This record gives sequence, structure tokens and C-alpha cells, in this order.
Amino acid sequence: MTEDKKKQDIVKDLIDKIDQNPQEAENYYALATVLVKQQSFDQAEELLVKARGLFKDSHSVDLLTYGLGNVYYESGLYEKANVEFQTIKDEHLKKDANLMIAQGYYAQSQYKLAFAFGLTALEQNPHDADTNELMGDVNLALGDAPRAQKYYDAALENKNTAKLLFNRGVVEMTLTKKKTNIYFEQAKKIDKTYFESSKQRLIDIDKLLSESKEDV
Repeated sequence: MTEDKKKQDIVKDLIDKIDQNPQEAENYYALATVLVKQQSFDQAEELLVKARGLFKDSHSVDLLTYGLGNVYYESGLYEKANVEFQTIKDEHLKKDANLMIAQGYYAQSQYKLAFAFGLTALEQNPHDADTNELMGDVNLALGDAPRAQKYYDAALENKNTAKLLFNRGVVEMTLTKKKTNIYFEQAKKIDKTYFESSKQRLIDIDKLLSESKEDV
């Protein structure tokens, strides 16, 4: 079976579920999620907008709204995504929505807003690795290496990716002024391709550090 045929079968199965039980919001959300993975953003948007009009209970409406926010986020339409996420009232979904809003602001380089929403998301779920990592990214972008270190270390307690380790290595390099550290070594072991493609950042940071020394 080809990959395209598998994708078509998954979509067909989910459409069948909707036909069999049109009053189940989760089925629309699941189909939209698959369409987003297949980058069929227009179809996913149309599905969720129409489906949302079928429901009156707040949980179903919020679930479909969260799905619509994800469609816009994955399309790179961060402002539209945040408009949707900010209307969500369901307490469980609101936690995830706040993280998505923070990520949307981060993607737009609006770091102070990203920090504010990220902090709210973290208060709701203090040990969440993704939220701690994002807060590390935000603080690194704001130039606050010590605070970024705190959040990255919290994320590393529950997560271990090349990107996270690389960014923690960037923080270590910033704090110690040394070009090598264990975090870079670990990142390279996990994903050498990612590490090599990110090395330009190390060159830029080293140049910045050298300029700082000359200014002293």
C-alpha cells in the first residue's frame, strides 16, 4: 500500500466516523488534525468552521476552536491563531491554548508577550517540558542567559532532544565564554545533522562574545 493510499484511507475512516456519529466533536477535531498533518489547511479550516456551528455546548465549541487555532498556527497565521486561542474558556484546553499563544508570539519575535503567556502556561503546569523549553527560548532571545538556564534545566528533567541540548549549550557558552561543553556534545550525539546545521549560531555568538571583550 502506497503512502498516499494510507493517508486517503485514514481520512475516509474519519469521515465515516463523522457520518455515523455527527454529534461527536472529537471526530471533527481528529479529522482536522490529520488534514493539518497532510498540510490540507484550507480543508481543515472549512471543516472546523462548519463543525463549530453544529454545537452549542461550550466544551465542543472550545475543542473545535482550539483545532482551528492549530490550523492557523501551522499555516503561519499566528495572529489569527491567537484570536481563536484567546476565546477558549475550558480550563483544560486553556492551559494548552496559553502555550500555543506564547509560541505564536515567540514566532513573531514578540518576546515580552511570549514571556507573559508562557509564564501563565507554566503556572498552570509547572513541570511541563515543552513550556519550560519555550520559556528558555524566550529568555535566550531576550538576552537573559541565567534565567534561560533555569528553564532549560527544568525542561531537561523530562525531555532530551538535540534542539533543547543545543540551546542549553548556547546558554552555557554565553555564561562560561567557552566554545565547547557537554550539552553541545550530547546534542551532536543525538542528531549530528541538526548540530552541524546549527553551528552558524555558534560562530555568531562567538563573534559577539569577542566584540564584548574588545569593548571592555
